[in-house]
Amino acid sequence: MTKLFYISVLFLMFGITDGYSQYGGAYNNGYNNGRRSNIDRSIGNDAPRTNKEKPQDYATVYTDYLTKELKLDGLQQAVVKSAVNDNKDALEEIYKMDIAYVEKRDKAQAINDKIASKIKKVLSKEQIEKFDKLKEDAEKKAMKN
Repeated sequence: MTKLFYISVLFLMFGITDGYSQYGGAYNNGYNNGRRSNIDRSIGNDAPRTNKEKPQDYATVYTDYLTKELKLDGLQQAVVKSAVNDNKDALEEIYKMDIAYVEKRDKAQAINDKIASKIKKVLSKEQIEKFDKLKEDAEKKAMKN
């Protein structure tokens, strides 16, 4: 009989604590009482992400990239920036079109080829070779993704 008594007392003790854990125990009245819990469930930095920098224009970014890679002079930089800006609207329209991805890619590729031909007109032979290699590497990288 005493064994049964001890088992029932233990069962009651653990049963009561289990119930308190579900409802927050004696210190919190039931499921956080409409408040947030004290457990921090955030991942990483709690500070909101803000981009204080103004977004850069694609033509400027691309011109800066080619200037660094190909060592462009002022005239070449102007041609690159102009070629990209002249075709920027057409590219944006293609990406907004409701057509298959393959069609978008092909149309965008045609415009990118047009931009590349304008750029190549002002590059030296060494720069053209390096430009073609950069373009090829970018296409390989795009195919992987």
